[in-house]
Amino acid sequence: MEKVFTKEYEVTYRDTDARGECFLTSYMNFMADCGLSQDEKHGFVIADMVKENHTWMLVDYEITIYKYVKYKEKLRAITYIEGMNKFYAVRHFKIYNDKDDLILEGQTLVILVDSKKRRPLSIPDEHYKAYGVEDKTPTIGRNKLKLSKCKNVDYKKEFNVRYSDIDLNLHVGNVTYLGWILETIPFEIMTDYKIYSVKIKYQKELTYGDKVSVKTEMEYNDNNISAYHEIINESEDVVALLETHWNEI
Repeated sequence: MEKVFTKEYEVTYRDTDARGECFLTSYMNFMADCGLSQDEKHGFVIADMVKENHTWMLVDYEITIYKYVKYKEKLRAITYIEGMNKFYAVRHFKIYNDKDDLILEGQTLVILVDSKKRRPLSIPDEHYKAYGVEDKTPTIGRNKLKLSKCKNVDYKKEFNVRYSDIDLNLHVGNVTYLGWILETIPFEIMTDYKIYSVKIKYQKELTYGDKVSVKTEMEYNDNNISAYHEIINESEDVVALLETHWNEI
């Protein structure tokens, strides 16, 4: 049985958009904090890992959003590790409102790496015990997301990695990638549609001072939109691929 961790949050003013609803990026920050809080509860402190040149790197991120809550609403986030295998782990998230309605659910695939030697590390046995994972799950790490590059580029923007974009590992935080692609979406889409699904495939790291180009392709279908996104560095390497799906309000 997986060990489930729970943490409560309140939607603050800075978490809300022009409609007074919680930003998707804020949901992602709640999820990240919930996961880190569970890690710390088990004694796996991220600052200590950084000192030892160990870090968890995101490979895939999938999110489904059922409802957008508003300012001052209370949320309950839960998370657990579904399974581990060699270097990989899958973590699940769910967020509920104060009426116990499911607001969002998501999962991440992460890999444990030596950040100095740039190679994977075997997950220590104490992690299996701490998170209630009894055995290795052979399929974990094999079924990675397969996302497509843009066939056509409808919108494009360029960004410089700012100090505020980097995390404790001195790499761009995972939420920043979503923030960039949202800046390529036309204003009328942002105001008249809502995202209900996000998929992210992280392929390369970014650090302070890097420059990126963000490309977006839009496909319109009745009352919904599918968008495909590429983030490319100065060397023309694909840093991340994203896919978002939108419903008309």
